[in-house]
Amino acid sequence: MTKKLKSERYFMLFIDGYSRMKWVTFLLAKHEAFENFRTFKALAENKTNLKIKCLISDKGGEFTSNEFNEFCENHGI
Repeated sequence: MTKKLKSERYFMLFIDGYSRMKWVTFLLAKHEAFENFRTFKALAENKTNLKIKCLISDKGGEFTSNEFNEFCENHGI
């Protein structure tokens, strides 16, 4: 998930609660959070052969949309 920094103003930090491994992704706008999470989920699950079971966030609006909530529900998160 490496991409060149342009004028990104935001970042998302993912931390594995067990291994403490960290991933960061940069966003131009907050509305990109959902798509970046979907990309991260696919990458992390393919690399580890484990499923994401829990997501903890700051309850920002980008994490509380119906689309985001439905996605998490459908994937057991």
